[in-house]
Amino acid sequence: MTTNSPFSAYLGTNYCPKDEEVLEIKSILVESTRRLKILDEEVADLQKAIDKLKEERDSVQSFFDAHKALISPARQLPLDVIQEIFVACLPTHRNCVMSATEAPVLLGRICSLWRTISLSTPRLWSKIHVVDPLDWISSPLLLKKLAQRLETTKMWLERSGQCPLSISLECSVQNDQFPPDDSTPAATPPAVQFLQALIPFSRRWRHIHFSAALSELLKTMSHLHETDVPLLESVAIYQHPLNDIPATGIRESFQMLRGARISSFSTPGSIFDPTLFPLTWEQLTSLTIDGPPWFVGGELNIVSLTRLI
Repeated sequence: MTTNSPFSAYLGTNYCPKDEEVLEIKSILVESTRRLKILDEEVADLQKAIDKLKEERDSVQSFFDAHKALISPARQLPLDVIQEIFVACLPTHRNCVMSATEAPVLLGRICSLWRTISLSTPRLWSKIHVVDPLDWISSPLLLKKLAQRLETTKMWLERSGQCPLSISLECSVQNDQFPPDDSTPAATPPAVQFLQALIPFSRRWRHIHFSAALSELLKTMSHLHETDVPLLESVAIYQHPLNDIPATGIRESFQMLRGARISSFSTPGSIFDPTLFPLTWEQLTSLTIDGPPWFVGGELNIVSLTRLI
């Protein structure tokens, strides 16, 4: 169709056509109208074809992505091999911290497949290091952080399935000499809250290292006996020098130390008294008494220790 028109010079102007010119213009528009209709129909047909092609392309893309995932590096390995690799990523010289910068948490943030594998591998969650976030001066923010960490600790241990556990707990110093400020609400001490969260898992404890005031350990662990810790092999207790040492109740509260599997015991010299810990001394293969020499009683020496066995 030609786009030439005898009225091209007047287009876009204020020219007023004469009656006979109006009729001529109308005759010109008849052909243009017919052509526009044809073009609109062709465009609609082409758009249908494009929509159909896009739909087919999306289907092919989904098919491609699903099958490509089958040959990803992780899926090329058997599940048990992947799990062994994940376990090998754990620290070997300490328990795992609850941090997104290292295994096992980091492994679950790579992709959905790795997250599924990590959550279904109990051994990844069988070691945990817990740090009490509170200090002497509390705040609503720190109390919220404490609640979150308690919840995370429980969730972590629940993921460990039936695996033996290695647990280390580090709590802030608490002593009557350093009372909390007036803004801190009266509540159960954080150390006691964490210990209470750990006790339901005591039947799977294998290695424990508790750094907390001895009075708080006695308060929460007094009902535990050797039958409550059938897997326990090593026990480490740390008492901060600023904490008071209870005069009584140690032996009665640590009846769990009678466990038949316990072969390693660690304690600072400030609280070490062979008569207070009901251990089966002859089965120990490791005994650690640490801390400054001035915290160790004068009656404790190599001779007195050898008499234990």
